[in-house]
Amino acid sequence: MQGDGAGDGVNDVGAGQKAGLSPIMAVLDRYPFLVLGLLLVGAFASSSAAPLAGLYVVEGLGQAPWKLSLVAIVQVCVTLIVNRTFGRAIDRAVPIKFLLVTSILCFGVGMTLLGLFQIYWVYLGIASILLGIGSGALSVMYSFGRLFAEQTGRDVVKFNGFLRIQTSLGWMVGPAASLSFYGVYGFAPTYYAIAGLAASWCVTCLVIVPGAFKTHHPNSLKTGQKVPFNFGLLSACVPVFFIGAANVVFVSAMPLYFSTELGLVASSAGFALTVKCFVEVVVIYFCATLIKRVGERKGMLIAALFGAVFFGLIYQATTLVDVLALATLDGLYYGIFAGISMTFVQNFATDQPGVATSYYVSTLFVGGLIGNLLTGVVASAFDFQTTVLMACAFAFVGAVVLAVMRDAKHSAPVGQGS
Repeated sequence: MQGDGAGDGVNDVGAGQKAGLSPIMAVLDRYPFLVLGLLLVGAFASSSAAPLAGLYVVEGLGQAPWKLSLVAIVQVCVTLIVNRTFGRAIDRAVPIKFLLVTSILCFGVGMTLLGLFQIYWVYLGIASILLGIGSGALSVMYSFGRLFAEQTGRDVVKFNGFLRIQTSLGWMVGPAASLSFYGVYGFAPTYYAIAGLAASWCVTCLVIVPGAFKTHHPNSLKTGQKVPFNFGLLSACVPVFFIGAANVVFVSAMPLYFSTELGLVASSAGFALTVKCFVEVVVIYFCATLIKRVGERKGMLIAALFGAVFFGLIYQATTLVDVLALATLDGLYYGIFAGISMTFVQNFATDQPGVATSYYVSTLFVGGLIGNLLTGVVASAFDFQTTVLMACAFAFVGAVVLAVMRDAKHSAPVGQGS
């Protein structure tokens, strides 16, 4: 009998799924925080590198800001290819450990190269490719988490929520830590330190992930078999793109919008993000309850509508009190989105979690890239306040798509009893 979903999503395990577990899987089944810890270490390492890119290209290498876009385009394109390849490999029963170690090693080597060779073309032609491969680790770890939850009889919705919480926690600490370290020691030591984090991440992976762990779905892709066209899966990615891009547009414009156009202190953006992230983590934790009441699609619709309302209100904000109060609404809408979106997409291809998860992560990457590019274009043509209206429009489009589309055929979370 499977878990009834009444537990916390980490320890609610059904006895039927536990039979036949390997010794190392039995350990992970008993101590599931090890699986979550692997993602937390990875999120901390990868997020530490994120805020340095622009500074490194402009200040460290003395290049024009537009050259950062070339690096971002190369890295995102490689990531999309890797996510697609790794997703299909997972559904063809390639061991998770091999794919994850490959990504982590590429990330670590890329960080080391940035520290050794402070040359733009090395960054663009070599390091960005390695970092693009390294970015594929996120999709693999999410797939590992879902498969682990299914194989141990856990509530998938809740466990996916715990996975997203680890990502949020890593991003709460990683960027601030790396920027502080950079402020004291400079670029090269910071990149070496992140490479050290990657080494710790790799060791953690080698210890925690079972060497033979792979998909258990009977309908997984066979070698040479093409991925069947899944219109529902593609349509599920559309609102994820718009809501994710709306968030990126606002976060990209927020520091300059608050400081230059609202006249707030420079630290206001940091305070707002802190409030948002705190609320976001709390909301993600309770998302499983929301899904049980309204379902994934309606939950996503609520997130999109809250997002549109937030962007409309923040457009009218004038004081720091307004900004901090509205940051709670920011955390509310994005917490619902983060806690539901991965399960929402995966449920359109429950027998191919690798492909579904790769589509989900790739959609977030594409939304982030386009969001960043549009932020610069709109802000240059108008102002940063106008980008807030664009974010509002994106969230509203996401809500419209969710309102007209249908629920997934397999909307009931795997691992929940009836």
